[in-house]
Amino acid sequence: MEAVHTIELTHTREKDYELLKTLGSGTYGRVVMAREKKTGNNVALKLMKKTRTKHENFLNELCVSIHLSDHEGIIYTHPIYVDSDNFYVLTQDLAPAGTLHSLIEPGVGIPEVKVKRCALQLARALEYMHDQGLVHRDVKPDNVLLMDQDCFHVKLSDFGLTQAIGSLVPSMSFIIPFMSPELCQLQRHEALVLRPSIDTWAFGVLLFIILTGYFPWERAVEDDPLFQEFIYWQRFENHNAPPGHWTKFSVNAHEFFHCLLSEDPTTRSSVNIVMNFLDFPWGEDHVTEHSHETVIDNVDMEHLETELIVIEGEDEYLVVENRGDIESIIIIGDASEEAMFRSSDTLLITSDNTNLDLGSEVEIL
Repeated sequence: MEAVHTIELTHTREKDYELLKTLGSGTYGRVVMAREKKTGNNVALKLMKKTRTKHENFLNELCVSIHLSDHEGIIYTHPIYVDSDNFYVLTQDLAPAGTLHSLIEPGVGIPEVKVKRCALQLARALEYMHDQGLVHRDVKPDNVLLMDQDCFHVKLSDFGLTQAIGSLVPSMSFIIPFMSPELCQLQRHEALVLRPSIDTWAFGVLLFIILTGYFPWERAVEDDPLFQEFIYWQRFENHNAPPGHWTKFSVNAHEFFHCLLSEDPTTRSSVNIVMNFLDFPWGEDHVTEHSHETVIDNVDMEHLETELIVIEGEDEYLVVENRGDIESIIIIGDASEEAMFRSSDTLLITSDNTNLDLGSEVEIL
């Protein structure tokens, strides 16, 4: 990206800031709130230890951050170069409400309405990055900054691992829940060609976490039982109930999770798929029970005077399926005994109304 390498930086000094308080810290440095003495504005300073950060890596993160700052969903990084005795320093706009991680209630998550606001803004920010030929590589709640507590304005941050699409990514010495299966499976000395699908997977895991308040699995590897339950369900969704915590989601949520968390990166959707589901409920109040494979038995079909169709579903809604040579769809006139024939695994509906299409969802009145 030529634009990244032609950014002009203004040199300033650490003493040009009044340090106010520490916002966060880690192995590689810390983030502090500071006041610019010249302007009086409060900013966030990301101080990276020189003993843990190569100068080249700092400049790359600085330039990428500045280059992406024009997008409203990405934290603004000032075109300033700060080089102290012990730290390389990034100057960014202050996020007064902290990080998305700070909102998550363990085992509960955050309200769905806030999750959807975050999902929309993050999908747009990541899509912008991918259009710029970049992959974030570190999508997680800690790297989503809040401009307000209600998530009306959130911003993606921390581009220390960001690389160009097509770059070779080596295996990691550690595995975290946000890492995709293809990354987790890399052996020592192996490398992976970087694609946006890496971010798509992490984005899907992020949505699960902020909706539920816990991780879907520890590692996306074969010996992780929670991950294997999910993959088995994904492969045989039509024949198996959602495992464990996935029952907390609606059918619509299941659909976009399957798109974002496809085991095969070549079939994984782009992050913007989630925008197609914002108008649908995601929570467990709208989850349908698992539908058993319907089997017609103990019914004398020769004595039925109307057409027969098999449907599957739950107590309130039924999904119509075509069986055999039956081409008409039958709507429920009422739920009386005269309209239904029941066995332990079968629900049969008869009616003369054929105005619906295959796959229609029918409400039982």
